[in-house]
Amino acid sequence: MASKNSARSPAKRLRQDSSSPADNFNLPAPTFDLDTWANNYDGALLPLRLCHVAIHCPSLSRQAIGLAISHAKRSKNVRQYTHLCDLAGQLHFKDLGTPDNDWVSRQEEGNKRELSRLEGELRGYKNNLIRESIRMGQEDLATHHLITGGPPPDPNTVQQLGGSGYSVAYQAFSKTRDYCTTPSHMASMMLRLIYTALLQAVSSMQAGGSSGGNFANTISNCSRLRSSGVKAEEQVKLEPIAAAMSGISLLGQGNYPDAATTFLSTPIAYNTLGAVHGTDFGRAVASANDIAIYGGLCALATMSRQDLIDRVLGGSFRAFLELEPHMRKAISLYTTAKYKTCIDLLRHYYSDWSLDVFLGAASSSVGSSSHVDVLFAKIREKSITAYLSSFSEVSLASLASTFPPVSSSPTAMEEEALGLIESGLLDARLDVVNGTIIAPRKELRSGTHGDAARTAEDMERMLLLRLHKVNVVMAGLEVPKPKNGNWAEGGFYQ
Repeated sequence: MASKNSARSPAKRLRQDSSSPADNFNLPAPTFDLDTWANNYDGALLPLRLCHVAIHCPSLSRQAIGLAISHAKRSKNVRQYTHLCDLAGQLHFKDLGTPDNDWVSRQEEGNKRELSRLEGELRGYKNNLIRESIRMGQEDLATHHLITGGPPPDPNTVQQLGGSGYSVAYQAFSKTRDYCTTPSHMASMMLRLIYTALLQAVSSMQAGGSSGGNFANTISNCSRLRSSGVKAEEQVKLEPIAAAMSGISLLGQGNYPDAATTFLSTPIAYNTLGAVHGTDFGRAVASANDIAIYGGLCALATMSRQDLIDRVLGGSFRAFLELEPHMRKAISLYTTAKYKTCIDLLRHYYSDWSLDVFLGAASSSVGSSSHVDVLFAKIREKSITAYLSSFSEVSLASLASTFPPVSSSPTAMEEEALGLIESGLLDARLDVVNGTIIAPRKELRSGTHGDAARTAEDMERMLLLRLHKVNVVMAGLEVPKPKNGNWAEGGFYQ
């Protein structure tokens, strides 16, 4: 098993997740069993998930990198396999860090032969001008690039340097657009573009690059998927995927309020969809349990107490929360003002969620913090402000006992309270001498006088209106009501 320093240093050298905080490279063991957890996923994203675990959790590092290498060797992605072997070597697992060169050579040759065959078939289809055959040939070629990770980059070719990896597969899938003849063909292409864009995003994040463009492409393709024009029975299967993948992309961009709204709109049918146009997004990208966690955390961090009660616990999203009872319990604790218990429960699952490839990724909006860190900070801020709203004066010692400071500094609670006041989240002032937080005093006397004056004005206006009505009747100017209660055309009584 790698030591603390040995697990951190290769991660820093490789910059697999270069924007994550240093603490996230030494996470304690999670509550789940790694083998059971890995069995929930498959496809090209699984090795990337395991790679994220290996870098950030020293206690599971060897097991995770071993599973990732084993899975990569069963695929055709030679570049991913050699990369994982290099990572294992830098994590000081020498027995796992030696690649099988015979397998690498055989697989590379096989990939080249298959690529040459598919390109030849596509050229023949284009010469014959058979549109459907061209679409299928282009799709087969793009799928080959997807499962092999794209052609190896050629250092001597500038054009290919920018188009290596999954971006080649994305471009190849995009070319099928011109040959799609039915809405179902368009929907199939959009699903493949969504999946490939998410793979690009995760690969880019683990390489220390920017993933904003890939998430933006995912959101755009999800929007097109909703308006693809397919039949109603097929659209029912596409809508859950579009909502879930849009939510993941908004989460990746750090847009937590919109992500929460999108996750809450995801139909529970996502849990039982299975493969749609050849891809099971519940296993290839995120399970229904993951959607429950993503949506629950985003909602808890951004929504008001009443919205949590009405839209989360009382809405259709509750069906997702039933899959993750601890997430449902945390939201229930917050809505009943049990803030300390809520935060303690969330902290218990901090490692689990930080080891998720989407939640544990860096948030571009807040320095080097991961999405989990940002969401936890927002939930803590909301809890503190809601707690203080019930008091006119609270001591820092009492506040610290309810919300233990994150750091061990003796002035940590004072600095946190001052930060909330300066940011405008907390309407109060800090008495440093006495160690108290004082809410602004409300002038109850002046408020009562104001309410009484407004009530008197309303009564005076009502009495004047009644007096005007009496004068109109006494002057004989009142218009009598028709006996039959009907009006003729032109405004005259019949």
